[in-house]
Amino acid sequence: MYLYPETDMPSIQQAIDDMHPDYVVIDSVQTMNVPDMNSAVGSVGQIREVTAELMRIAKTNTITIFIVGHVTKEGAIAGPKILEHMVDTVLYFEGDMHHTFRILRSVKNRFGPTNEIGIFEMHQTGLEEVANPSELFLDERLAGASGSAVVVSMEGTRPILVEIQALMTRRNTATPSAPVAASTTTASAC
Repeated sequence: MYLYPETDMPSIQQAIDDMHPDYVVIDSVQTMNVPDMNSAVGSVGQIREVTAELMRIAKTNTITIFIVGHVTKEGAIAGPKILEHMVDTVLYFEGDMHHTFRILRSVKNRFGPTNEIGIFEMHQTGLEEVANPSELFLDERLAGASGSAVVVSMEGTRPILVEIQALMTRRNTATPSAPVAASTTTASAC
C-alpha cells in the first residue's frame, strides 16, 4: 500500500501513471483541486472536473477508483449532488463508534441492484463479513419475554430477523389524555 498525501490532481495523475496500481482510493474528493480552474476547492466546478478526470483515468487504465466523499450529520453526501450523478456506484459505510459492526449499503449502482447491504464486524485483522445477521440481532433475545417480538425486515433482497421490544408498565389510573391548549380551524373555498 502506498499513501500519497496530495490534493493536486495533476500530481495524483502522474503518480498513478508512474505506479500503475490495481486500485486507488481518493479521500476526499471535496479536498481535491485542478489548479487550472479559478474556483474554490470543494466547489461544483472543482468536484466535477476532479471526478471527470478520475473517471477518465479509471477507464483508460482499467483501474478501480474509490472516491470518498464527506457526509453531513444527516448522512447525505456533503456538497453538490454532482458527485452522485457522475459515478457508477454510491456506497454508504455506516457504523456506530460504540459497536464493532459496520453496514455497507448500496444506494446507487449502474450495474446491479440498490438498497442491498453487507454487514461486517471489525476485528484486529480487519473487517470480516457477518454471514448470518439474523443470528447476530437475535443473539441476546430472551425467549418468551414480555413486550418482545421477532419481525422480518427486508433490506434490499435480504430478509433479516430482528427483535422489537416495547417497554410496558401497569397503570392504576385511567387512560391518560392529552389536553389541547389552543385550537384553530381554517376553511378555504375554491
